[in-house]
Amino acid sequence: MPKIAAQQQLTRSAQRTLLSLRVLTIMVLILFIVNGLALGIFTGYIKVPCRIMPLEAAKNAGELLVNYNQRTARDLGVEQNRAVREALARFELELRQAGNPEQVAQVMLRFGRETQDVILREQENLRREELLSLVRQDPRLSNMMGEATIIIRRSEENGLEIDDPFRLLSQETRERIKGSKSLASLGQVTEVKVVDGRASLVTPISVLERLQYFEQEADALRARLQETKAISGLAPFSGSGIVVRLYDAEGSASNSEIVHDFDILDIVNELFAAGAVGVAVDRQRIVATSSIRCAGPVILVNQKPIVVNPVTVYAVGDPEILDSSLDLIRAQFKATGIRLEVEQEEDITLPAYEERGIVGG
Repeated sequence: MPKIAAQQQLTRSAQRTLLSLRVLTIMVLILFIVNGLALGIFTGYIKVPCRIMPLEAAKNAGELLVNYNQRTARDLGVEQNRAVREALARFELELRQAGNPEQVAQVMLRFGRETQDVILREQENLRREELLSLVRQDPRLSNMMGEATIIIRRSEENGLEIDDPFRLLSQETRERIKGSKSLASLGQVTEVKVVDGRASLVTPISVLERLQYFEQEADALRARLQETKAISGLAPFSGSGIVVRLYDAEGSASNSEIVHDFDILDIVNELFAAGAVGVAVDRQRIVATSSIRCAGPVILVNQKPIVVNPVTVYAVGDPEILDSSLDLIRAQFKATGIRLEVEQEEDITLPAYEERGIVGG
């Protein structure tokens, strides 16, 4: 029994492929016959009555393909569908207007496939409408308040799968959906949106549209990731801001007249408090794990020695606000002779934080 069930599932999943191959095979055979007849007539190898011309023979072959599509539409139950009738009418019109066998062949290739696509699409829409009808008939939906989504998909292994996280559908409705012969060939993932007890179909998304959507989402995530890395210090970041330079007091003789690690730390903290988007000391980007400390006469930032006298601090943010945020520190430095200079810049690029090459611990 499992083997028979598996074969039935395989048969259902192959229906669309077989139909496409069947139509394509017929089109190729008809075109081969038409072209062969035309070549034989023109070369004189085939003798036909004068009233039968190559164009007429080609159009007769085209009508065979139209008739085949009409039978397919009737067999699939979409013969009276408006979109299907319009596609068939367009096919017949283009066929009548073709002026030579080559144009007939082009019409058959183009409109034969387009008509087939419309027929299969409308058949799928019929399945979706049947599915919606079954969902709407469930009495449990009338008591539902809020919004939820039911997703129905078909897999080769398990057949129809119903994703109903809020358990809106009764067991009876689930069995009716899974027992439907037409829904057994459901091709697209179908979403049913339920709002306050009212069910409606969500517009189906083709595979190409899903890929485009995911690509856009991936691009947006990459851009957001790059922005996050830049703000957090893991990528370069550019913008307007200020450049701060700290000089030891001229002729400094005491410890209080030279720039220390805590002086730099006070400036960095003040700049971040004033809204700086990013800060770098010398060429070392300041991140959450950065350290600023003295090791004897050397100042280390991120465990790397920096150039002193001047110590240069770069900050990206509003230049006016960042500049004014250092007024209190300026006043403190005046008492010790340490000189603080600030330049407002339109374009400053902060380097990325680098973990490689870190020395010490």
